[in-house]
Amino acid sequence: MVDTIEKGWMFIFFVLGIIIILLAAIPLHVSQSTYSIISSGFFAAVPLVVVSVIFISKRQPSFKKQKTMAEFYYRNKTHRGIAAAIEQGDTSLLRDLIKGQDLNIQGNRVWDWDGLNYLQFAVRLRSTASDFRITEEVNTAIIRMLVENGSSTTPALSEAISKLPIETIAMLLDAGADANVRSNFYTRPILFDAIGATESEIEIAMLLIKHGADVNATNDDGITFVMFIASNAQTSSQWNAVWKFVNYLLQETKCDYRVTSNGNSLQLIMRMIRKNAKDQQIVMETEFTKAVEWLKQHGIDTEPTE
Repeated sequence: MVDTIEKGWMFIFFVLGIIIILLAAIPLHVSQSTYSIISSGFFAAVPLVVVSVIFISKRQPSFKKQKTMAEFYYRNKTHRGIAAAIEQGDTSLLRDLIKGQDLNIQGNRVWDWDGLNYLQFAVRLRSTASDFRITEEVNTAIIRMLVENGSSTTPALSEAISKLPIETIAMLLDAGADANVRSNFYTRPILFDAIGATESEIEIAMLLIKHGADVNATNDDGITFVMFIASNAQTSSQWNAVWKFVNYLLQETKCDYRVTSNGNSLQLIMRMIRKNAKDQQIVMETEFTKAVEWLKQHGIDTEPTE
């Protein structure tokens, strides 16, 4: 992550250098006065000086050393030491370092994002292969250690649902993580982040619901969860497994299937799907048909209108 940022800045500096050199050539082209020559020489020298500084700095140990994730996210020496043990997967050292420490401190703000506590940091390390230098087993052991020693689980849940196995997510929820916490990335409940077309994503969404996630919560557009799922599924065969989940929501939870928001509703969405399936000559899955029949029995007509 840090290397990517540095490479991005290097590219920007390179482009700026080319622009400056081109600007330097303009006075020479327009005029041969002493002033224009001096100005051109100054502008042409700037990129050379910058390149020289970068070249020299790359050979100095203090500049060549790659910043660790712990150094990137924490300034305080004690906090950085604990984060370093997490990053290196040193469970023995970590156990000693966290004794008597507040595990819910926040690191420094990064790119205008709130700082991370240690549990969030341990989860964040699972984000990219380049930053993840230990095994998932060790990282999971560290996550469990932090939770058992009092780390707040709710702040980590938003990222955890996309990075951790379901068993570890369940452990966070069992330890008190709020299943209705808002997403770190969108202003909506994490239930909307969890759901996708795969069985594992459906299992995570169901896990959140069983731990109290509100099935009638809405996103920024006022769309309920069941409307959101149906709208994403449409007629795609990749989302067939989701229709079984829709039936679970309708039959086993207090899902409000009558909500109308901004001119949209589950009824209208289902009508549109049935119309599209008919137009495209697609035979929908049995679970979809079950949802249609259940809604019909409960006074919701999803027959397409011409």
